[in-house]
Amino acid sequence: MKKKRILALLLAVVTCLSLAVPASAASTTARKAMDFRDFDRTAWYAEAVTAAVDNGLLYGKSATSLDPNGDMTRAEMAAIINRSFGCYKAADITQYKDVSKSKWYYNDVALAVQMGTYNGRSNSSMAPDAPITRQEAMTVVARALELDSGAYKDTELSKFTDARDVSDWALPYVRNMVGAGYIHGRNDLLAPQDNITRAEFAQIFANIIGTYITEKGSYEKDFKGNVLIRCADVTLKDMNIDGDLIIGNGAADGTVTLDNVTVTGRLLVWGGGTKAVYCNNGTNMPEVVVARVDDAVKVIYDRDSTLAVIDTIKTRITKRASAFRETEIIFYDVSGLREAQKQLNAIVADSQIAVTAPAHLYALVGETSVKAEFVNNSSKDTYKVEIRRNKDNTLLADPFEIDAGKSVVSLTLLEAPAFGNTDCTVLVTAFRDGKQIGTLNLELTLHTAYLWPKEVL
Repeated sequence: MKKKRILALLLAVVTCLSLAVPASAASTTARKAMDFRDFDRTAWYAEAVTAAVDNGLLYGKSATSLDPNGDMTRAEMAAIINRSFGCYKAADITQYKDVSKSKWYYNDVALAVQMGTYNGRSNSSMAPDAPITRQEAMTVVARALELDSGAYKDTELSKFTDARDVSDWALPYVRNMVGAGYIHGRNDLLAPQDNITRAEFAQIFANIIGTYITEKGSYEKDFKGNVLIRCADVTLKDMNIDGDLIIGNGAADGTVTLDNVTVTGRLLVWGGGTKAVYCNNGTNMPEVVVARVDDAVKVIYDRDSTLAVIDTIKTRITKRASAFRETEIIFYDVSGLREAQKQLNAIVADSQIAVTAPAHLYALVGETSVKAEFVNNSSKDTYKVEIRRNKDNTLLADPFEIDAGKSVVSLTLLEAPAFGNTDCTVLVTAFRDGKQIGTLNLELTLHTAYLWPKEVL
């Protein structure tokens, strides 16, 4: 089968999997948030931090301390992003002189640079141990999400009195994060120059990811909010996702199949191989972004899905992802089907089944001949007419045809009707060039009476 290949954007999605801490500073794995002495279950962050701990995002800094109000470092955040997406390919970062190979975070920084979420504070400095500011954190996450820089306006920031404090380089990223609903501010302030805390960053990911899929298998329930797939061999079937669908690097070169899935947001693809993401049986979403930067990936739409979305779907492959020449979105060639559908639609629209038919027919007891007035007002179509008795769906008369512009003025009933009224349905089927193009149901009543001799009257 001939395939039409279209480069498309698989929107990159953020998935958070661990608020990391240097191995030297924390060997305690996540347990329950309430197990830590410094966790306040009444604090504003309680729900988000609890979710972060439960989902393996946030670890304690010691056996007793979670440090939710502590500042997050640039290296810690790099580790979180990498773990959330399952990054595994590292960049050459020898240019950053302050990132030692002996440090726990060396590989995490290299992974973040390869992914494109991290830039240095200068050409030679990464400042991994420095606290990360709120605008820097928003920038990193916006890059991971591949948020469209043109999707939101400056007016998105108008509700924050300190919006002017956002640096020019961070402005489009901050604007997009606010516009997407992921940032709500700190006491109605953006506080872009302030350091971000561990609890605040946990809240950002709580705003972004509603559901994590971490085990292979088939899923068949609707989801509210963004969904992140972090493994291969996953099938989503017969569902609606009210948000973005994110395929993380954790899918590797495996397969993700979407079967009759409707996504209200974007399909974001960081993981998957050259035949990894299948969109089948009417699967539809308004936008697809391909962002995988370590190898080629393909998103393949089957015929039915293509017919549903090909005219409206917005597709993009990011500049970094397009370096892999086999990265593409494939729409099967349905030009013939689309042309046939177009012609059929034109025929139906032209016809409209222009028929004049009586609402009442009059017959005599014991006789089968009935006067009728069925008129085919079409100039092109032939009509086939069936009259059936509603009570038992039996034919009242033999089906008959009316050529374009012609009429039928009488018909013969299959049996003499009994005295009284009979409710019937007239089914009119229109044909053009031998092909059925439409149907119409009409209600009809057959009235049957006795004919009294004049001398009796």
